[in-house]
Amino acid sequence: MAVDRFSCLDEVEILEARWRELYAADPRANFFLCWEYVHACLATERVPWLVLGVRDGNGPYLAFLALNYRRFPTAGPTVNRELSLAGSPRSDYTGMLALPGSEARVIPALARQIDALPWDNFTLDDYSDERIAMLVGEFSPLHYKIAPAQPSPSPYVDLPATWDEYLGSRSFATKRTLRAKVRKVEALPGFRFRFAPPEEAAEAVDVLLRINSARWKKNLGKRRRIFGDLFRRCYESGRFVVATIHDGDTLVAAQGSFLEPSSGTLLGYMMGYNPEFSRLSPGAVLVGLSIRHAIESGFRRYDFARGGEDFKLSLCTNVKYTSHTKLTRRGFKAAAVNAGRSGFFAAKGIARTLLRRSA
Repeated sequence: MAVDRFSCLDEVEILEARWRELYAADPRANFFLCWEYVHACLATERVPWLVLGVRDGNGPYLAFLALNYRRFPTAGPTVNRELSLAGSPRSDYTGMLALPGSEARVIPALARQIDALPWDNFTLDDYSDERIAMLVGEFSPLHYKIAPAQPSPSPYVDLPATWDEYLGSRSFATKRTLRAKVRKVEALPGFRFRFAPPEEAAEAVDVLLRINSARWKKNLGKRRRIFGDLFRRCYESGRFVVATIHDGDTLVAAQGSFLEPSSGTLLGYMMGYNPEFSRLSPGAVLVGLSIRHAIESGFRRYDFARGGEDFKLSLCTNVKYTSHTKLTRRGFKAAAVNAGRSGFFAAKGIARTLLRRSA
């Protein structure tokens, strides 16, 4: 088995046709591995990245795995070299693409190539693909410290045929509360719920980032750098959309969602709401309206993505879990640096807390 390495966008774009074929053939593929998202993600990634392609001789590629490189610290001499599954943390799910039935051949080849790369820590976050677990299993505990972390919940709704049927699947209290909240929001004198069309993509994305930053007290400039171009590119390819609730000219809430047509999935990704309307629970109402829209539009699943917040759990019908594993090369240097980093980040967290309290 041969493993090829691609580290620039021009090289990866040559793989588009085969990438799409593998995505269509791979039953374990998730939205964050589709060509439109991966291309947008790599094009807007702020750290070096690498795509590994596995083939048998001169045959077509059997698998693709994308990786990110980082360094610690981010400035000055490099102390630790970091490898991770590409897309993380922007991608709520990670993974790989592989032709079904090829796993026993491609995973050992990928492991050998990854082992030969220069890294101290390899972080594998947010995967629900057992092939990633098989990849981890190729690394011997004699040479690597293997540290799993607690799984993360990702709630979702398998959508029924009608909105009433969905409401009927909820508890009596949730059904009554959601109906009442939706009625109150829809009774606003200037109520308007809509999905922004593609020609409004740039404005819609900025509206989303501004209300999300304000609601969660995040730096707007940083939000724009991390997500702005990613969302706009996905909007242009038909894989992202922004829904809003307005009361007249006043923005009440906004939510950005990814679209996966082949699986019929609407994936709610980012949200923000106007605190002046908090009494109406505009965030939960916007999710409810989005679920209703998804049902009426023929979607088969509404995915809440990463996070087990109470409101998600009250509205979902099922929960899947993603796994997290960190590999560290055994040796004094990596162990000492990782221990020092833990203390460094703990000190930063304490400092931030003290600054907030004194503000």
